Amino acid sequence: MIEVNDHNDNNDNEVTGRLLMLASSNLPIGSYTYSQGVEPAIESGLIHDESSCLTFMSDYLELALCRYELPLLALMIEALDVGDLALADALGADYHASRETKEFVYESNQLTLSLSSWLDEVLELNVPDSLLIHGFLPLFAQISSHWQLQPAQAVTTYAFGQIENMVLAAVKTVPLGQMAGQRIIWQLQQLLSKQVHALAANVNHSFLQIQSIPIEADTTQADAINKSTAKLNLLFATLNMSASLPNLAILSCQHERQYSRLFRS
Repeated sequence: MIEVNDHNDNNDNEVTGRLLMLASSNLPIGSYTYSQGVEPAIESGLIHDESSCLTFMSDYLELALCRYELPLLALMIEALDVGDLALADALGADYHASRETKEFVYESNQLTLSLSSWLDEVLELNVPDSLLIHGFLPLFAQISSHWQLQPAQAVTTYAFGQIENMVLAAVKTVPLGQMAGQRIIWQLQQLLSKQVHALAANVNHSFLQIQSIPIEADTTQADAINKSTAKLNLLFATLNMSASLPNLAILSCQHERQYSRLFRS
């Protein structure tokens, strides 16, 4: 007879509930008002049916998320969990610098303020202003670390929230049928699931290696900054991370002057 551990079940249910709330594009932060470049892609003809939508979003998943944002998020959680605040801050600054257009900066800032308000008014967590300066993903990493979420859980939740939001934007705007939208989400989730655990394991391996390497730096007040910058450069090289997506930046710039628009990005 299998004994049921009610304490563990309750913990698992609580974690699941938190993950579902963080993944929601409607609550808590209203990210449904942004399209992450989907609306200008529709305007330009890159997205016009189910097949082209899946192609565009598969590329976004691979290039924007799996090659940059997800490993960055996992690295921030690893750094926060061991108290390497200098490295976490350097990763956050890199994320903020990767927002290449005014729209993407504005989106990150607004989602940060919304998530901060939710943490304050719903969870009664007073979020210091210092945690808001780098934008949405760094704050997402902070709450993931605070809740002791595993990096694989956090990156899956973060990615699914973006995937669902982008598909909903396409369903409304192309327009696509609900079943087409569900098929796209399912296929994207399958692609994500195949990469998440390997991604988290690679990040953990690289992070532990970098933490164990003695890095030379001047013994000045800039010592921590120099060390964290050196670690950041080594991690980017080891994990082959890149945030360079010029075509997506061009679409975002075009969206700023798009005549008819339903979304903010």
